[in-house]
Amino acid sequence: MTDDPTPTATETSPEPPVVDAAQQQRDFIKAQGRRNVMIALSLVAFMVLIFSITAIRLTQNVSARQDAIAAEEEALTDAEATSEE
Repeated sequence: MTDDPTPTATETSPEPPVVDAAQQQRDFIKAQGRRNVMIALSLVAFMVLIFSITAIRLTQNVSARQDAIAAEEEALTDAEATSEE
């Protein structure tokens, strides 16, 4: 029975790769750097989105205000024209 050529369970299980602490630290720092870059890019994209929305809304409000002023002036000139008659 001791001449059995089949390996036992402990002989077939692969051992986990040995990674030294310095390599783990470098991998951690690289991953942290990638996360920081993604957070920074997300923040910049959010800022651009908010700025764009603000600029568009301001442009719309300025245009609407100019239209309101023009309509008010037109109404005043029409009122003056009818009062002169």
